[in-house]
Amino acid sequence: MTGPLAPGPGETLDRLSFARQVLQRARGHRSATDDVLAAWCAWQAAPGATRLLDLGCGHGTVSMYLTSVLPVHGVGVEAQAVSADLARRNMRLNGITDRISIHHGDLRSLTAEVLAALEGPTEFDLVTGTPPFMPPGTGVLPKDPQRAAARFELRGGIEEYCATAARFLAPGGSVSMLMDGSQDARCRDAVAVAGLHLRRRLVVLPREGRAPRYIGYVAGAEPQTEDDAVLTIRDAEGSHTAAYRAVRRALRIEAPDGQ
Repeated sequence: MTGPLAPGPGETLDRLSFARQVLQRARGHRSATDDVLAAWCAWQAAPGATRLLDLGCGHGTVSMYLTSVLPVHGVGVEAQAVSADLARRNMRLNGITDRISIHHGDLRSLTAEVLAALEGPTEFDLVTGTPPFMPPGTGVLPKDPQRAAARFELRGGIEEYCATAARFLAPGGSVSMLMDGSQDARCRDAVAVAGLHLRRRLVVLPREGRAPRYIGYVAGAEPQTEDDAVLTIRDAEGSHTAAYRAVRRALRIEAPDGQ
């Protein structure tokens, strides 16, 4: 493989799932468990979705997962130039440029005119995102800009993600956000301030008996009874649980048992 679909200097080409490959920076922000969880939470939030808006899409991992299990078309929005370029290349690499367009821009300034210019939907039945969760000054900012933007709220956090999601949510649609597990009150407030109603939380435990590492928030414009689900990644011995392996099989990351 040569050209824009081959890994360039400092990049790797990796298998994301049986259906997808991913170009990513060797020492930058890389696909990880949070992308798997974000895609799973979004899929469960809107299993019949056809129009996807992926906010802060990075190099496109969540969109790639979702296009392999849902008949979605839509837009990924990414402010980092290096990530937006990788996302575009990843859509080409996986043959889904006709399904997902990448907009290089700040999600806070996203407009219907920008979306219309991409010749895709202007409202969506599934909006997803994995916001950065560290306000500036609360930790050591990575020297690498891509890694810094993935972790620190340099262009807003959960509040801005929810506000943008609400502006482009179709009637009856779902918003799915994966966040740090220690900021539940803040995330609930962000959902409410955006005019959304919390429907479900996916509480993710990194290991049996540990505190939540992530929480997925599913919300919509219409009130609905809230319920919670718990997903444990590893058991007490450190092995992937049957529930998490089922998630990986559903997203085609792991082969079915016996194969």
